[in-house]
Formats: sequence, C-alpha cells, structure tokens
Amino acid sequence: MPKIHEMISSAFLPIIKGVGKLEMQHVILCIKEHNPPEIYKNVLQGLHSNFSLLKEAAIKTSSNLDDGIVDLVLEAVKENAERNGIILS
Repeated sequence: MPKIHEMISSAFLPIIKGVGKLEMQHVILCIKEHNPPEIYKNVLQGLHSNFSLLKEAAIKTSSNLDDGIVDLVLEAVKENAERNGIILS
C-alpha cells in the first residue's frame, strides 16, 4: 500500500506541474529579456542537458513527485527552445 504522502503528492502532481511550468516559463522569459541571445541559448541548452540527466535518476526513485518536477522544467525549456529556434541536442 502506498504511503499517504505519496498518495497526496500524486493527487496534487498535475496542479504542481502546471503551476511550476508557468513559473519556469516566466523565469526563462526573464532570462531572455535581460541577457544577450547567446546567454539565453546557453541557459536553455545547459538546463536541457542537466535536467535530462536528472530525469534518468528521477525515474529510478520510488517517488513520482521528482519525475514531475524534472518534467516541468524540461517541458518549459523545450517549448522555449522550439519557439526561438534553438537546438537543444
């Protein structure tokens, strides 16, 4: 039987992920607005690389919460990269 905190976090994960992704989008937009294009590009590529490694580790844990947090960052990064023609890999 799953632990109560896992059940609660799983129930709220879609909400956390939605709000977190919006906040991450805002942070990325601020980076874009206040830095040269090359820095913006490097930040997106670095986040993608680092969070892709974190995703591999998060998948191996027993919790789904860490998967959701890593996914929301990766989704926000990928969407911004696509919107701005930045290649991540």
